[in-house]
Amino acid sequence: MDMHAQLMLNPLWDFLFAFLILATGLLYWSENRRQKVISAVRQLLFYLGLALIFILLVGPIAHKAVNVFWIHMIQHIMLMMLISPLLVLGSPVKLFLNSRKTWLQKPLQKLSENFLVRQLFRAQVGFVLFLTVLIVTHFSPLANAGMMNSNIHVVELILFLIGGFIYYYSVMEGNPQPYPTPYSHRVISLFAMMFPETMVGFFLYSGNRLLHSLPHFMNNSMGLSDQHRGGAIMWAMGMLIDSMWIVLATRDWFENEKRLGEDENDLIRTTT
Repeated sequence: MDMHAQLMLNPLWDFLFAFLILATGLLYWSENRRQKVISAVRQLLFYLGLALIFILLVGPIAHKAVNVFWIHMIQHIMLMMLISPLLVLGSPVKLFLNSRKTWLQKPLQKLSENFLVRQLFRAQVGFVLFLTVLIVTHFSPLANAGMMNSNIHVVELILFLIGGFIYYYSVMEGNPQPYPTPYSHRVISLFAMMFPETMVGFFLYSGNRLLHSLPHFMNNSMGLSDQHRGGAIMWAMGMLIDSMWIVLATRDWFENEKRLGEDENDLIRTTT
């Protein structure tokens, strides 16, 4: 692969991401203090997601990742497979749709009623979108472009977060669902997504051909080792994180079946 100069990440991205993360956290806190509708556990998950985004996108990790592939892979895994569902579980859409701030509630309400936007939150659409982002950012010209241009690298990070949020929105509880997904389909979807995620990691780990250009301080051997390390991280961490969400979705399924059984028993008792 071609060599290129060591990339530098524009510090303006640090300020932009820091501002957006802190503003989102403050807005979430102020809305929840007024509405008091989000449980303490869900709040903790949301703030944990924001804290992890801050660590990954602001500061030394973000600047190192533009030149080191395995660190970029950690960003990818965390943003797409861990942070996105943490934010979904924090029920931000439920909270912000009920806001008294017209500048926030009205645009969100219009978006939630838009036909095209609503289609994004069909489970099958979210699945295809997630899969597309996963493949395109690793096995297309965009993958190499992200290692050649720091701004394109940042665009990839944004795609990870958006693609992950849309996918997990339909398979996690806590927010209004334009097209509710059956619990069994949620579990099946999460199981099915584990395969391409782990396969991407496997191909990166086992491949003997560099898939992206290298900064000038890396030779081919170092670059291949870097790629293998990134693939191994995705292979292992992807399976671990996916298993956690499958367990959670299965628990939600069982809890729902239990509620339905209790409701049915109550109905029988009231009619006899």
